[in-house]
Parts: sequence; C-alpha cells; structure tokens
Amino acid sequence: MATYQLPPLKNDKQFEEFICDLFNEIENTSSYQNTDFQTSGVKGQKQGGIDILSPKTKTVIQCKVKDLRKQDEALRNSLVQDFNTDLQSAFQSGMEFERFILASTFRDDALIQRHATVLREELQKPVTFYYWGWDTLSRYAEQHDSIITKYFPKFRAKPAKAPKKAVMELPEGALGKDLLKKNYITYLIKRYGEWKQFELNNKGEKFNWASFNKHIMDRYKAAGINYIPVVCFEELCVYLQGRIEKTIFGKKKCADGHRNYSTFEEYKSGITD
Repeated sequence: MATYQLPPLKNDKQFEEFICDLFNEIENTSSYQNTDFQTSGVKGQKQGGIDILSPKTKTVIQCKVKDLRKQDEALRNSLVQDFNTDLQSAFQSGMEFERFILASTFRDDALIQRHATVLREELQKPVTFYYWGWDTLSRYAEQHDSIITKYFPKFRAKPAKAPKKAVMELPEGALGKDLLKKNYITYLIKRYGEWKQFELNNKGEKFNWASFNKHIMDRYKAAGINYIPVVCFEELCVYLQGRIEKTIFGKKKCADGHRNYSTFEEYKSGITD
C-alpha cells in the first residue's frame, strides 16, 4: 500500500531526470552524474527514440509526460502510438539494447502492457518491452528516500487513520512476514476472480470473493492470508495458477497464445500481465 500520494510530474526534463535517478536506485548503479543511466542528448536534439540509455544493462527508456486531464481512452491510444513510433526509432538508431521501457505519468494500464506483450510476440526480436505507469513508478520511488527528498519535498501524506487496537504479532514462518510473497498470492487470487467473473457475466452472477477466500483459508487451516505458512507459498502458487488456467477465459487466452499471469520473478521486478 502506498505511503504517499505522489503527484505525477509535469515537466518533461524533470520527469526524465526522475526516471534516470529512480533506475539508478533500482538497479543499484552509481549516482546520476556518473551512472550507466544518463540522459541521452538535450531537449531539441534528435534522440533516436531514446531518452535514457544504460549501455551496461542494454536498457532503453522512453519517458512520456501526459496531460492527465484528457480521457483515459485518448491517453491510452496516445501511449500505444508512442510505443510503436519510439520503438521503431530505437531500432533504427543502431543502438544495441535488450530491454525497452516506456515510462509515463499516466497510471498503470493492463491494455498498454498487453500491447507491449503482443509487440514482443509479433516482432520476434530478442528484446523485452515493458510499460511502467505512475502507479509502478511511485511505488518504487517511495522505497528510496533520496528520490522523495529530491522530487517530492512537499509530498502530501495520506490522511492519518484513527489508532487501531494492538494486533497479535504474526508468528515466524507466516506468509504475512514476507510481503512480496503475500502480495503475489493476493495478485493471483484477484486474477482468478477477474477471469472467473468474465464467465459469470454470461449468467448474470457475481463472483463470491468471500467464499473463495474462505476456501483458501480452510485449505491451509489459516485464520487469514497472513497466517498461511510461507513454506506453502510455491504449492499455493501452483494451485492458484492452475485455477486461473482452468477458467473459460484462461483457456481461451492460452489457446490464443497469451499468458494469464506473471511469474513470481516477473512480479518482483514490477512486471504484471
């Protein structure tokens, strides 16, 4: 859960510098002035579709500041077009890269990420394409004090909630002690519910989240998702992934050659299909 409500940046150059600094932190490289990630060219120069380049990791990042007052559909279409145009320009630049990231002040969007996945399948090139929206960018930014201090010195904290009663400390070996694994399980549960809802829409029914969550808790004799033994993580992943694949929508996606979910390794890197 986000700690701050970080406002999307509005200045193109500042956003590029923000992305540069952020990837320095994420990739644990040296500082912005002496880093593998450094701005490519200056405003007004032809950049070959490349705003940020890391020769060491062979990564190209293109930055897009969007007018968020526009409708989501217009912003989405614009970013899809940006993806196509900038990717073509990057290939034509002659620079070698293995990862292309489109970073934007628009929110995370499954349709844009799906477009990136389709591009990867269509182009058949040894390059992976990702879309990083503001949700993902701000989530990583919050993990680094230097980023908050430099770019959001007057960040607006979320309203404080009323004090809660003391809760029992989670036991050692509980899934809730490993937030990354717990969040991935939550992601799979949500994906199953969403895929199942597509099926239930034809019947005019709603997916029963409470019932499915209770089913999971009963399966592991746990009082809640936090209390599921972490040693059961891989088994639970396989179970939930299997449930997703067996939905009607999941079977259709597989038949069309598309994936139904991200792996845990991809999820740790901020990649979610």
